Amino acid sequence: MKRLRHAIWLVPVLFLGFLWMRAGFDIRYMARVLWHRESNTDDYLWKASRTVPASPHPRPWPTRPCPSGVIPADLEQTGTLAFVAIKDGALACEWYGNGGAVDKPAAAFSISKTITALLLATAVDQHLVSYGDPITRFIPELGTRDPRFEQVTLGSLVDMRSGIGFAEDTHFPWVDGDSPAVYYATDLAHTVITKPVIATAPGTFLYNDYAPNLIGVALQRAGLQPLDAAAKIWTQLGAEYPALWSVDDHGFPWLESGFVVTARDLARVGELLLETTSTYVTRTREATAIATAFGETQLGYHNAWWRLGEDLVAMGKHGQIMVVDPATHVVLVRLGLDGHAETNVAIALRLAKISSAM
Repeated sequence: MKRLRHAIWLVPVLFLGFLWMRAGFDIRYMARVLWHRESNTDDYLWKASRTVPASPHPRPWPTRPCPSGVIPADLEQTGTLAFVAIKDGALACEWYGNGGAVDKPAAAFSISKTITALLLATAVDQHLVSYGDPITRFIPELGTRDPRFEQVTLGSLVDMRSGIGFAEDTHFPWVDGDSPAVYYATDLAHTVITKPVIATAPGTFLYNDYAPNLIGVALQRAGLQPLDAAAKIWTQLGAEYPALWSVDDHGFPWLESGFVVTARDLARVGELLLETTSTYVTRTREATAIATAFGETQLGYHNAWWRLGEDLVAMGKHGQIMVVDPATHVVLVRLGLDGHAETNVAIALRLAKISSAM
């Protein structure tokens, strides 16, 4: 009987040891994956973060009347935290609920990739990098692991056409998947240098959380610190409120998902595409081939922006959506809570109808 009791205790010990091995012997990472499992919109509260200060010279949006029927009636029921509509450079409509507020930032999730593309454009403008640079120029370790990384350029990374493999799904043993390896990393830079593998030749679209973080490592090694650059951009945009950027145990920002921002200030990034001509804007608005389809909805993807018809869309998990409509000169931002069934594409389609009617 005593041997049986010892054997029973041995099973969980061996199981945890197996998980620890599959987690690369990183106990903190393993604990995060097992404790938190699926992501949610409160994760930024337990993750460490760095502040992106508000502009010392904020520029509040001018205002204009909100047209009737623009604010959807079901925002409270669908878990919306913030809804903001900018028309012709002025704040036309806004709504807050479910704990959201005008000055309360919310997790933007993959809209962070859109901001990362803006950081990359900043480095291009400063002649620190170019879109045609191979990633191995800055991270030669990748080429040492696999010479095919020499064909991966910064441009192919920001366009999600690098050929690097990535699996969104998580399954047993949970700790060794691509998605948790990035989202719960204790040393994100090390993870994205050592874990990615080449799946195809560059050119095929594959949405990929390694890509923006590889860009971040390249920017650091080229002499541009992503968080410092973000602070300068926030100043230039005249941001009214501080933002946050979640960082790993070494202070490296989660560039694929870590930006935490107010709806009003996020709309300033969308407004860039309507107001200015720059490297970022020009590249974003280039003609875009269809990248993928969600049901009957076809989407393009270029420079970390989705293309839905003529509209430009930034999307983050759990319903974080920004729609830029060049035809009506409208920017719509919707930030929300996790736990609601409507897909990002469905929300984007609804917002696109609103923007077309404004």
